[in-house]
Amino acid sequence: MPAKTLHIVVAGAGGNTGSHLLPHLARMASIEKLTLVDPDTYEPANLVVQNIQTDDIGRAKVEAQAHKLRRINPALEVIALRQRVEDVPRGLLDSDLMLSCLDSKAARQHLNEIAWRLNIPWIDCGVLGSQNLVRVNACVPSQDSPCLECGWGHDEYATLEQEYLCGAGVATFPTMASSALGSLAGSLMAIEVAKFLRDESTSPLAGRQLVLDAEHHILQVTALRRNPWCRFDHRGWMITPWNCRPEATTLSQALDELGSLRVEGHRFVTELLCPGCSHRLEGLRLNRPLARCPQCNRRMVTAGFGAIERLDSTTANGSSKLTLAQIGLQPGDIVCAGARHRRIVEAA
Repeated sequence: MPAKTLHIVVAGAGGNTGSHLLPHLARMASIEKLTLVDPDTYEPANLVVQNIQTDDIGRAKVEAQAHKLRRINPALEVIALRQRVEDVPRGLLDSDLMLSCLDSKAARQHLNEIAWRLNIPWIDCGVLGSQNLVRVNACVPSQDSPCLECGWGHDEYATLEQEYLCGAGVATFPTMASSALGSLAGSLMAIEVAKFLRDESTSPLAGRQLVLDAEHHILQVTALRRNPWCRFDHRGWMITPWNCRPEATTLSQALDELGSLRVEGHRFVTELLCPGCSHRLEGLRLNRPLARCPQCNRRMVTAGFGAIERLDSTTANGSSKLTLAQIGLQPGDIVCAGARHRRIVEAA
């Protein structure tokens, strides 16, 4: 890890913790680029718990925060991605450090996977407003180091949010955190980032968990270990660039070169149906983000047999003349072709 970190990704950038964290990052001279990831828009209720003003209401969180950061540090490069972190092409998250201010356990699980696949250190935080608790973890990927899931048991997996292609809903668990607790969490995270930037090898918190009980003024630091029974495989990828133009490269051409094509964490679908108005969409596509009905804006669903994890000459069927862009692939996507992993880099 170089002493100077140039690019940091912040997932959940506009929320209770992220909105308080970002101004600290903008003031760190060694950070030259920030990528902000958050799909949401500011609502009136956010005023009492997040670091925003009244004129931010109705704006995309990443755009509002990017505007503030550029005012603090005009030299800072800020990229605003109004998407769920699960939907961002993984190559766009390639950075020196990732920070998680997410309120979804499933999204943090996804970021943990990305960190290991791309070999990126990451720091995760969480808050529990009902008990005035702040948690901060740091992970440096390797086969022998603990990941987020190493500490998970049956209860953690049982409460993991799920979103199904068949249309089942998503359970969410509000943190009920105050603005003060979010500010405290953001400050603790910023301090760890500053330590990380000074250390040439690893974060001082790597492999450990810090929990601050602000209610009773108790600080606990727990050492974590690599769980040999961890459900996550801890594999990293060797990624090579794939020069192509998604809008001009056909699926047939891609399969001729790669043999097969898969995007980890997503599936291709051949038909979508709206459960509200019965509107139907046919055609092969990567269902990312999970599609909404153009007629009534309800989440569209597909039968289980309509989902395809890997495309090859058989499963592509009559779609071989479609371009990669037409089926939903973008520059920055990392496609898996057998044991090979290729990042789409748009050719000049």
